[in-house]
Amino acid sequence: MNLSNLSLFRGLVLCLSLISARGDSVLFRSNEYSTGALGYGPFQSYFSANYTPAEWNFVVPVNDSAGVPSLSTGYIFSAPRGASVLRQGAAIYDQTGSLVWDGSIYGQTLSFSVVTYLGEPHIILWSGSVASTGVGNGYDILLNTEYELVANFTANLPDETGQTLADFHEITSNHTALITAYPVKSLDLSSVQGPEQGWILDSAMQELNISDNEPVFTWIASEHVNITECYNTPGTGGGSVAEAFDYFHINSIEKDDAGNYLISSRHCWTVYYLDGTSGDILWKMGGKNSSFNMGNGTEFSWQHHARWVEKNDTYATMTLFDNAGQFGQQQEQMSRGLLLGVDLINMTVNLLTEFLPWNQSISQSQGSVQLQPNGNFLVGFGQLPWTGEYSPDGDLLWTIQFGVGDVESYRALRYNWTATPTDSPSIELVGASKSNLLSAHASWNGATEIVKWELYGASDSSGSNSISLYNKTKDGFETTITVSTVSNSYSHYAVRAIGKSNQILGTSDFVSASSGLRVTGRTALAFLPVCAVLFLLR
Repeated sequence: MNLSNLSLFRGLVLCLSLISARGDSVLFRSNEYSTGALGYGPFQSYFSANYTPAEWNFVVPVNDSAGVPSLSTGYIFSAPRGASVLRQGAAIYDQTGSLVWDGSIYGQTLSFSVVTYLGEPHIILWSGSVASTGVGNGYDILLNTEYELVANFTANLPDETGQTLADFHEITSNHTALITAYPVKSLDLSSVQGPEQGWILDSAMQELNISDNEPVFTWIASEHVNITECYNTPGTGGGSVAEAFDYFHINSIEKDDAGNYLISSRHCWTVYYLDGTSGDILWKMGGKNSSFNMGNGTEFSWQHHARWVEKNDTYATMTLFDNAGQFGQQQEQMSRGLLLGVDLINMTVNLLTEFLPWNQSISQSQGSVQLQPNGNFLVGFGQLPWTGEYSPDGDLLWTIQFGVGDVESYRALRYNWTATPTDSPSIELVGASKSNLLSAHASWNGATEIVKWELYGASDSSGSNSISLYNKTKDGFETTITVSTVSNSYSHYAVRAIGKSNQILGTSDFVSASSGLRVTGRTALAFLPVCAVLFLLR
């Protein structure tokens, strides 16, 4: 390929990555999507809202899956990120791939879930910066069902260089929050072929009171786990604060009814069970010094997201995501989700079910496994831009792709979520240049209870004499109502969101049909002028 053609190709790829058809959009088994021909971060766009959520490609569609039972209900909580993602941040999708809520206002997000705080459901998310080593520094944000800010907090953990902020790996809550952090600590690293006067990124977990940011419990890895117990090595690092050695890498915490903590160490290939009072290690699963006899197919490496499913004094079941590799190496053929049976009397671990990726690949970082209310399992493949649902027996029911190349999401989780925002719905008027048709595009970011939209016309911006013109069943994130201006000629228009009992949930502003009107000759393609400029300047 000569330089001229190479330049043309790069311009075309960039151009395609900036093109998006307006409105809700989803693809099925699109080879153009999977190969990057549509850009590395295909997105949806709208007339009524300036959001660009990831466009889904069902690489394994639901209706083609073998033996599909009823799928679990709820919304998908994901946070796509990467250089190819136009606007990074938290996003809620319905099962069809339509946007429900765009949280990009909070910036890059990794941990993102629904929790119960003071008896009510809340969204909790982490926002901050992420180092190339996979360690975050930021703040945890709590939002109520109206998307109002309830709390903003971080780790209460000074280290040898100053204050340590919250890492992104874990934020769950009731009246307290569980968070991870990476304080810097000086340590002799000669036992792992590092410098004697070395530095580590220690792994810490804290349980905090959300109301006052005071710690309830703090656990520091280096006080309980020797650096020789883990599989990561400092290499040429560890000699300075800037190159501190991340020997342990804590990446999940769960507190059980007994008050003890289940934590995962990626770099030790071990799940630890900690006494909730003393912090002592009660047992270790996996790694170099496992307390359990690990059965066939139960060994894991570089894992994420360890969670109890059921547990009593004698037996438990646990899920985790087995990455089976990291950057530059892999221990198995593919990553997978695991459901493990844990015999707490005989100290054995057995494989109950594994959840294999649709194309048998290694996800080098991140990942999640979540039991669904109907017994299915939702698996997020972390560094690979896929999310899939599996039957209790491990049969793949569907898989979506939400990007190409560097696009990833730390976890993918599903929750039932009911919310009504405090702000007003949005409306955008678009007129056709060669007809008397007027299209009103309606949306309301985060509203989950809308059944239909109703279009109103009025003679002024107050809407005092408004008349109902037309109603239409809600259709994805943005619903379009098109009317003739010959029979429905008004100076101002607004939309109302209507609930299932015909109650009014919210009303947009009345916008002018002259000053607030956008005119187009056909369906708009976002950023198309940018492509033309790119080729002119090529």
